[in-house]
Amino acid sequence: MKTLITNGTLITPTDELPGGWVLVEGDRIADVGQGGPPQADATIDARGGTVAPGFIDLHAQGFRGYDLWDPSDEGFLGATRQMASTGVTACQTSCRPTEEVSRTMRPRIGRSDGGCRVMGLYFEVPFISPEKRGAIPPEYVERPSREAAERILEASRGILSMITIAPEQPGALDLIPLLCAARGPAGPVVCALGHTSATCDEAVAGFDAGITHCTHLYNAMTALHHREPGAVGALLARPEVSVEIICDGVHLHPAAVRVAVACKGIEKTCLITDCVSGLGRDVVDGAPRLADGTIAGSVLSMDRAVANVQRFAGVSLREAVEMATLSPARVVGLDAAKGALETGKDADIIIFDDQVNVRLTMIGGEIVCRADA
Repeated sequence: MKTLITNGTLITPTDELPGGWVLVEGDRIADVGQGGPPQADATIDARGGTVAPGFIDLHAQGFRGYDLWDPSDEGFLGATRQMASTGVTACQTSCRPTEEVSRTMRPRIGRSDGGCRVMGLYFEVPFISPEKRGAIPPEYVERPSREAAERILEASRGILSMITIAPEQPGALDLIPLLCAARGPAGPVVCALGHTSATCDEAVAGFDAGITHCTHLYNAMTALHHREPGAVGALLARPEVSVEIICDGVHLHPAAVRVAVACKGIEKTCLITDCVSGLGRDVVDGAPRLADGTIAGSVLSMDRAVANVQRFAGVSLREAVEMATLSPARVVGLDAAKGALETGKDADIIIFDDQVNVRLTMIGGEIVCRADA
């Protein structure tokens, strides 16, 4: 079965192709081009919209009343299908590193069933700073130890793709090589700096030990000061380390977003949502919060993040799309299969209008949601 998507502007995302087309065969992209399109069994008219790779959200917990780690299929599929409606075709699930959660999530890795695919698990705990835990309950925090790391790695063998660590915590630096040596669904487990009280030098020591990514830049970490640059300064000054940013207008001031993109570049900046189900939390001033006002995740969607970052950082639509597709795919080793409209890659494709309202989401060559259906 060959399906042709035509009459739109393609964002590949390294190029922008007006009047472009994409030919899908089975679950893969068979060809991409401009001008006269090839023959196909079916045609999807983009109606002048933008055709792009599906968004990849590296940091999601739930969405619109559903939790990704919910033991029930109803909850899990509710979250993945709602996320797909906003253009997300792949994600990492941020969840607790327990045997029970890993057992629940293992059969869900790579599964679609009408929603975005979970490509791996993202553990934000337990090896973080108690002082920078944010909305994370204190009982979820644990002192770094080889015993705890091996327990976590054994339970999540082959499905853990990323783990947050605070490098200043006693014993943390010794664990980083162990964690990075583990294999995830698409490559080595990625160690991310986050929820940290690290000084600049302590953060740099973490990079030297193997940290290559950052959990939600600026949030829950030591701030930039001209005499002590902190974790934020270390991250902005280290070009090879990738970062996540939450562009909801609540977690970050637009100027902070502009600084991050200017320092890290498009390739090393990943748009995320850090979205939660919202259940049991009051949304105050645009974000879910604890009773004391602490921000507890977001209600951001990836389509809004793509729209917002253009205004906040002054980037083009093409650059915004890259930060939501190819940039995150590179971080977790998915870029050989996802993140771009290229021949041979997965047919994870979205169509949206000039306000980044998603009209159609295709995952693995299947249309999973259509706004005009």
